[in-house]
Amino acid sequence: MSGTATTITTPTPTLEPTTFRLPKPGSGGDRFFGFSRAWYYNAEKNGWLRLIRIRAAGRERGVTLVPYQAVAEFVRAQMEAQEKEQLPF
Repeated sequence: MSGTATTITTPTPTLEPTTFRLPKPGSGGDRFFGFSRAWYYNAEKNGWLRLIRIRAAGRERGVTLVPYQAVAEFVRAQMEAQEKEQLPF
């Protein structure tokens, strides 16, 4: 007697980081949203989100981090605004 085995797959949860590094210049954008370094600086300038800067005392250079959740919320808000604009009523 031969039978067919059914495989049930469960979706793999996507892990969202708390923060990620600002993309390097000319890199083509970050790996999560595809936004460029310039876009993030402009977003901060416009008040859309706030970047996190970490630097050791006495150092000129440091690391700039992007809060993942803030960008995700901004993207969702933009999507919702566009959906409302496209409604015929």
